[in-house]
Amino acid sequence: MKQFSSVNHNGVKRGATMNRSIVRIGLGIVMGGLLWGGLPANQAMADLVQFNFSGAVSHVSTPLFPALNAGQTLSGSFTYDTATPDSNGSPSIGRYNDAITLLSVNLGPFAGTLGSEGPGTGNNVVKIVDSSTDRFELRAPLTGSVGSNDALYFRITLKDPSGAVFGDTSLPTLTTAPSLSSFATDRFRIVFENGSGIAKVRGSLTALTAVPLPPAVILFGAGLIALVGLGAGSWRKRNNTSPSLA
Repeated sequence: MKQFSSVNHNGVKRGATMNRSIVRIGLGIVMGGLLWGGLPANQAMADLVQFNFSGAVSHVSTPLFPALNAGQTLSGSFTYDTATPDSNGSPSIGRYNDAITLLSVNLGPFAGTLGSEGPGTGNNVVKIVDSSTDRFELRAPLTGSVGSNDALYFRITLKDPSGAVFGDTSLPTLTTAPSLSSFATDRFRIVFENGSGIAKVRGSLTALTAVPLPPAVILFGAGLIALVGLGAGSWRKRNNTSPSLA
């Protein structure tokens, strides 16, 4: 008995047309995710966690900062990769070098982003301390300037003297991130430098919230799933239709 394949008006098998359509859709989703979020492919599927933060300035070194003053509002966000390995062997201290992938800091006329210091410098790090006093520490190189003052780095320090916040030294995920109210002390610091020396902006955080992954990452994953599914279907079809050897 002959078997017939469905053919469109151009003489092309519908199955082939559908497969090409799925490929286009999958690739479109992947590329759309990358372009939308600006994430390279090797980061888009990583286990990224993003936090939004805000704060209030309590101290500014003078007279270096006529444009910045106490009482101004800080805002921004940072993202780190929870797949980053722990470089510290201590069971009570986790140190995650180069874990921070994105950073934005806004304060008055200042707008800074993650600096480009090379890996292994020790300035891009997240540290988790699980002991009698639990601590979360983040330090990241910072770019941007106010007048002649160039930003050097940004730092957040959270402390809980009861030791009840963390159960281990792993990086908090979207579902395990503690609330800001869990810590008795919450501080931020921005360090600048100019020809006259080092200047600092200090204050307390008013909010720190973990937020879901950006849509770009979800789109990227959906596109890959579509392509992988198509590949598996094509493999099964070829396997089922291959002639057997006598």
